[in-house]
Amino acid sequence: MTTEIDRLIRLLDDDSTDVCEDAKFTLMSIGPEVVEPLAAAVGSLHPVAQLCAIEVFDHFDAAAAVPALIGLLGSPDRTVRIWSMESVAALGAHEALPALRAAHRRLRAAGEPPDSGEAVGLRLALTALGARQEVLPPLTASLRTTAGDRGPSWPSERLADVVHDLADHDQAVLGFTLWLVFRGRGTLIGHERLGRPLDVDRPWRQVVEDAREAALVEAASVEPRPDLFATVEWIGRGDV
Repeated sequence: MTTEIDRLIRLLDDDSTDVCEDAKFTLMSIGPEVVEPLAAAVGSLHPVAQLCAIEVFDHFDAAAAVPALIGLLGSPDRTVRIWSMESVAALGAHEALPALRAAHRRLRAAGEPPDSGEAVGLRLALTALGARQEVLPPLTASLRTTAGDRGPSWPSERLADVVHDLADHDQAVLGFTLWLVFRGRGTLIGHERLGRPLDVDRPWRQVVEDAREAALVEAASVEPRPDLFATVEWIGRGDV
């Protein structure tokens, strides 16, 4: 079986997406014994193969893959880094915190926008592992619900209230995403966006007010309805 597992791991690196996907699902079907050899090989695989490997690790909830996932946090590929962040967070891998903190420092030094996918993923991972405290003001907490499969969210008719509550508690609202929920599933709904970058180098209170103004302008374009919910992204002073 070891020879077959090694063969499948090599196929993850195939130029054909179909071959890579087939190898991934076959590895999943074999069982958790694939985790150790895959973890040993993942660092030498191409990014697409590494993403497939992460899916295999996630499938088995594989704590044995944590050292390999920590290594992938330094990948030159952004998507690999983000998926690795999500995986170590889901596994509760506190040993990944030094690498995550180092990634946070790199992003800040590089001037990464706080609403980029990598910055968001990093904050979520740090929060999940207890290294970051998300500020959740009382009103925002009381209005929080679950929009089907979209996770924590807020009713569209109270969106402006949430923006004000967060800003009043020194939180900068980066934006929100709208979801139309039907039978427990959320469908992405577009809304008017200002596309105005947030200058986090300004005095923090000004950053908060700039973010409040932009979020309220966008919220004003949303027509509230009972099946429409918003997921909201915000940061505090310590995140920049």
